[in-house]
Amino acid sequence: MKGTHPRITLLGSNTGRNVGDAAILASILEGLSQELPDAEFYVPTHKPEFVDQNYGEEYRVKGVSIQPWTGSIRFFGLTTFSCLLRSDIALICDGIIFGRKLFNPFFNWLITLTCIIPWAKLVGCKVVCFSCGIGPFQSKLSRTLARYVVNNCDLVIMRENDSKKLAEEIGVTKPIHVTGDAAFINKVNDDTRAQAILQETQVDLSKPLLGVNINSYTDSWLSAKDRPAGQKPFAEIIAEGIKSARAQLGDAFTPLIFSTHPMDNVIAYDLAKRIGAKVIPNSKYLSHDMMAVMRRCQLFLGMRFHSVVLASAVEVPVIGLIYMPKVRGFMRQVDCEKYGIELDNLRSETISEKLIAGWNERHELKQKQKLVVDELKRGARNASVIVRERYFPEYNNQNNSNEAKRAVG
Repeated sequence: MKGTHPRITLLGSNTGRNVGDAAILASILEGLSQELPDAEFYVPTHKPEFVDQNYGEEYRVKGVSIQPWTGSIRFFGLTTFSCLLRSDIALICDGIIFGRKLFNPFFNWLITLTCIIPWAKLVGCKVVCFSCGIGPFQSKLSRTLARYVVNNCDLVIMRENDSKKLAEEIGVTKPIHVTGDAAFINKVNDDTRAQAILQETQVDLSKPLLGVNINSYTDSWLSAKDRPAGQKPFAEIIAEGIKSARAQLGDAFTPLIFSTHPMDNVIAYDLAKRIGAKVIPNSKYLSHDMMAVMRRCQLFLGMRFHSVVLASAVEVPVIGLIYMPKVRGFMRQVDCEKYGIELDNLRSETISEKLIAGWNERHELKQKQKLVVDELKRGARNASVIVRERYFPEYNNQNNSNEAKRAVG
């Protein structure tokens, strides 16, 4: 170690805007703090106040500004370099290794990750891909840069087999552990908090809840040739499908919309208006709160990747709206591909059919998905154990949290 206690830099999208990213940050802080009780964390972010205000009292963590006026372009700048100089290891977290909008540094992280790898090596800071998801990569250059970043990590831990497979396809030769997404083990507030939020939002609780999440990307990830021509607005298709399912099931559920990113609020409230639903926005509630409310749902129709991860983590059966390959991969991972809905030919009838089938089979679906998710949770916990054993062996005799060791792939 460089000092008297472990110092760790967390490289991820840690502004608090995305509920999945926030859940990952909270879970990593919790997991590593259990394994390394006196660890100190640095989090380069555009919103250091989010980190300090929400996690600064519970953990030894400090948000570090990477705003342009600090001389930073994403992670490329003096503030991040200073963190690496002081740190023993830096963890690349979440799904920030991808190729979309590669030359837009305010959207894409890959180029700045490429730039900081040599600096980390120069100052003796180990770099770890920590429960990462990678891809997609739309160009040869993005694949080349991703290969460089991953191959130059000292330890590679992926969150699922699809990312491992893609890493190997682009030429990664490092050994790859497969654990689980860190968000699976995010702490969840108790039901008293969920009840308070539901009352505050004036949600009708006379019937079971159907959780719904959509995002503003809709079908924008599809190539032009795959986009349906003359299709109805996305929210209208989803709304018609939900209303049809609800009618055919005899008004069996109350829909409840979860907006997991502020950029999705417009489309979320549009959908809510169309189906007479309330909205739970992450601009108002932390991931721990949202998961507590999700736990009240009987079924979850989710589009953002981490919406289905967080719902399944609280044992709610999920149906996936597949706007990105990672959502398809998740539905495959939980052995429920038939409950994945592709967007290249989206129809309200398809939404209705899947919701009706999922609602009628929700108890069986819950048990089926739970078997897989329980394993993923064990794997996610084990990622912190791997880091401790590899880089901080002096803590091994002080810690007995090795129960998930066998979950490593």
